Amino acid sequence: MEKGLSLEKEFVVENQHSAAKVASGAVNVLSTPSVVAFIENTSFELAQKFMENGKTTVGFHIEVFHLAPVPLGEKVKVVSIIDDIKERKIKFVVTVYWKERKIAEGIHERVIVIEDEFYKKISKL
Repeated sequence: MEKGLSLEKEFVVENQHSAAKVASGAVNVLSTPSVVAFIENTSFELAQKFMENGKTTVGFHIEVFHLAPVPLGEKVKVVSIIDDIKERKIKFVVTVYWKERKIAEGIHERVIVIEDEFYKKISKL
């Protein structure tokens, strides 16, 4: 894994992604929580390509500006680029597009964990 590597994914905006459906608003357009989920999924898949067996990443920080609405039925493209790697932390610069128009941008950070240790830690909480 190295700085500059990227992944692009497309998502179809379905009713389940609308602000009205996820209770983040009253309108039937792409919700901010769904934008965040698309960003996390794309960044997770990019990082996971480089994980050894038994390791994965979990999100711990996200800052997103949701700049424009997207109607149901449309496709959005998420671009996630590895911006920095420090020990177990990976920082991504993320951008979301609809018809070549930027509709969201921000940063997302994930941390590498050993799955077994992660679950053991949780069980002790």
